[in-house]
Amino acid sequence: MRRRHAACFRIPAPCGHRPALAAIVGAMLCIAGPGPAVLANDAPADPDLSIEDTHRAGPFHIRALFRISDVGYDDNVRFDSQEREGDTTASVGAGLRSVLLWGKRGGLNLVQEADYVAFGKNTDLNHWNGALKSRGIYLVKHAALSLGHHYDSKQERPNTEVDQRLRRKNNAITASARTLSEGRLVLEATLRHEDIDYSSDEPGFEASIARLERDVDTLTLGAEVRILPKTTLTIEGVAEEIDFVDDSERRDSSTRAVIPGLRFDPSASIQGFVKIGVKSLEAEDRPQDDTDLTVGEIALTFRMGGATRFKGTLSRDLVFSTLQENLYYESTGWTAAFERFLSRRLRAEIRYGRGLNEYPNEVSRGGTDPFVGIREDDFTRYRLTIRYKINTQVGLVVAASRVERDSTDDFHDRNRNLYTIGSTYEF
Repeated sequence: MRRRHAACFRIPAPCGHRPALAAIVGAMLCIAGPGPAVLANDAPADPDLSIEDTHRAGPFHIRALFRISDVGYDDNVRFDSQEREGDTTASVGAGLRSVLLWGKRGGLNLVQEADYVAFGKNTDLNHWNGALKSRGIYLVKHAALSLGHHYDSKQERPNTEVDQRLRRKNNAITASARTLSEGRLVLEATLRHEDIDYSSDEPGFEASIARLERDVDTLTLGAEVRILPKTTLTIEGVAEEIDFVDDSERRDSSTRAVIPGLRFDPSASIQGFVKIGVKSLEAEDRPQDDTDLTVGEIALTFRMGGATRFKGTLSRDLVFSTLQENLYYESTGWTAAFERFLSRRLRAEIRYGRGLNEYPNEVSRGGTDPFVGIREDDFTRYRLTIRYKINTQVGLVVAASRVERDSTDDFHDRNRNLYTIGSTYEF
């Protein structure tokens, strides 16, 4: 049963996680010893301590942004195949990042963002989105210790299975320890607790919400070794304990994963990363849903001369489902893109992608056109994007995209076209 508590004041963890993290942190501190940590090239020891492009405001270094995005037309605003309805839409948002440095001992990074999404005719869909992040970093001789809190509230489709916009609230605390070294080896340990809550003003989504709301405790142990000047070998071990709100759904689960990978330096001709491993899921009260799955993520960019880039992504993972018969579905997707710099300020990108959601168990849906069988959803995506950099602070983005879903259950077939323009101003 879920334990209701203020996540911002304590970090509950499954048995064994907290002692393990304490032992790891202790070992790191014993190796590190006291004293400030400064990298040889004077770069910040942690990206959240960077004050590049910020302005001084008393003890803080700040940077603000203002953005207008997704101004355009959506021809299926509710993503419904039975009663398609088009509408104009626009998003306006602002954000502020503040950094408070503690000399060479570390600092505090604060980020706050808010967006308002408006529709022309479907005003019932108008809503606010917001996010607040805070992270404190303390540096010792050869290690960085941090504690962070992240609160996020968005009205969105939770995944590619759910077509309604639900309000999702994430409340997470993360503690981590990472070694700082000029050598080849870096070690990191992270402990995270996250509350995931859903709500909706529309009736009829109580079952979907009950099958998605959960608490997640995650322990991650990682290591990376630079094997070539521009290539790093990584390995990550992840243990999760998932506690769902509604015990009657019998969805409490645990996962274990070991994921090795490679990361390529941004200055290399091949940029990005490759991560492929195996994830095991155990469902406490549904042993028939236990599974082992090859999972991973690949994102690579190939530079062909100075003006052309080819991009590719591939991902595969388990995603919790709202269908009663299925605890999860297997989500696989890939994209391929061609990007061309037409001038120093102007570039265009064409992207094509495919995706597949596979459900392990048979589903049954009633109604005038009932369906019984294994459900599979096939996705096809197209996108054309043009970006223009007006100056170092202002950018303009124009995009046209289309998404199609072809399901073995024809009731869930969908398609949607979206045409937008947006701009971001950072100052």
